[in-house]
Amino acid sequence: HIVELLTFIADDLETTQTQSEQVQKSQGLGSPDGEFTRSAAEIHAALRLSDGFNIDQMASEYRALRASVVKQWTTANPALSTTDLDDMTRFNEAVDQAMAESVAEYTKMINHSRDMFLGVLGHDLRNPIGAVLMAARRMTKDGAADSKQNVMAGRIAQTMERATSILDDLLE
Repeated sequence: HIVELLTFIADDLETTQTQSEQVQKSQGLGSPDGEFTRSAAEIHAALRLSDGFNIDQMASEYRALRASVVKQWTTANPALSTTDLDDMTRFNEAVDQAMAESVAEYTKMINHSRDMFLGVLGHDLRNPIGAVLMAARRMTKDGAADSKQNVMAGRIAQTMERATSILDDLLE
């Protein structure tokens, strides 16, 4: 999505920006117009996650993008004017905004995946733990054939109760 990201940045450089818009961008809030479409940065994050990139690798792409553009910019314009410095500041802010959007989307997707995994894990573990706990309690209640088996059934029940507690804590 380099073309889309650079297009976003170029468009941003071409638009006027108020002080409050600059502050919003520095916080990764983007445009305040309430638009609900996914940005190129958010799509980029989703693709990077699905391709197995970690968040550090994704962020390093933005650092490389920034370094490449600034290097070409300063090579083409050895004597930077005040306007160039203002544009470079805006460029850096736009890159920061795109990176903030990517990191936020990446984190949101990771959190969603983790929550789904924990939900499935919790559901899939509760059934066998419950079955073992019920059987152990039944053996203890009915009184096993010998005291050794009764003690073992009690230990199994205690262990399954601890496992249930650990699972509850994990899911909370």
